[in-house]
Amino acid sequence: MSRRNYEQVCALACALDVVGERWTLMIARELIFGPRRYSDLLRQLPGLGTNLLAQRLKDLEQAELIAQRRLPPPAASAVYELSAKGRESLLPIIRAMTDLGVTYLQYPPPSGHFVPVSSTMGALSKFFQREQATGFFCRVEFHTDSDVFQCVIANGVMTELGFGSLAQPDLVLEGSTDIFMGLVVGYESVAAAMANGQLNITHGDAATAEAFFALFRSPHHPMVQLNERTIIPPTNS
Repeated sequence: MSRRNYEQVCALACALDVVGERWTLMIARELIFGPRRYSDLLRQLPGLGTNLLAQRLKDLEQAELIAQRRLPPPAASAVYELSAKGRESLLPIIRAMTDLGVTYLQYPPPSGHFVPVSSTMGALSKFFQREQATGFFCRVEFHTDSDVFQCVIANGVMTELGFGSLAQPDLVLEGSTDIFMGLVVGYESVAAAMANGQLNITHGDAATAEAFFALFRSPHHPMVQLNERTIIPPTNS
C-alpha cells in the first residue's frame, strides 16, 4: 500500500507523514492505558478494516512509535504497546487534540455513536477533580462486556488507571462504556442507572459509587444536568 506524503522540508509536514494518516492517532489512543491485542484494537475501532489496521501498525512500528511483544504464559498472546519514544512524542499531541475536541463533543452522545473504553478511561483522567478528592480513598474496578479496567484514588491523587483487575477493590461495577461515560461526565446518575438495570454493583455499595463519580465534575466541560439532560454550554474561562 503506497503512502502519501507532503514532500516538504518542514518538521510539521514530516510529522504528519508519520502520524497524519486516518486512524493512526486513534490506534495510539488505544495504547495509552496499556498493551492491547490485535483483536482488542479491531473491536475498539469499528470501521477500521483488518488490512488497514495491519498497515497502520506496521507503519507505527517502523517509525519506532510502538512495539510488539509476546505476553508470558498463560496468556502467551502478542500485544502492541507504545514505545518510550511513542509515549514521549504522541501523548502531548493526543492531550492537546483532546482539549480541542472536548469543546465540540455532544453529551449525551447521539444514538448509535460508539463509546470506546479508552475514551471512558480518558474521561476519568481528564475530568478528575483532585481538590475534591482530598481524604478520599477508593479502588474501583470496571467491567464491560469485553474489558476490565481499574482506577485508584488515594487522598486526592489518581494513582492507577489502566487495564486489568485489582487484588482488593473497594468497588466493582458492571456496565457498558456508554453508562460509565455518562456517570463520569454527569448526564447519568448511579441511582437511575441501577434502577434501569444498566449498572450493577457486584462489590461495594451505591453510596461509594456516588461519592466516586462526584469527583469528576468540571466547570470547563459541557456538563449535562442530571435528570434534565440539558446541555450547559462550556464557559470561556
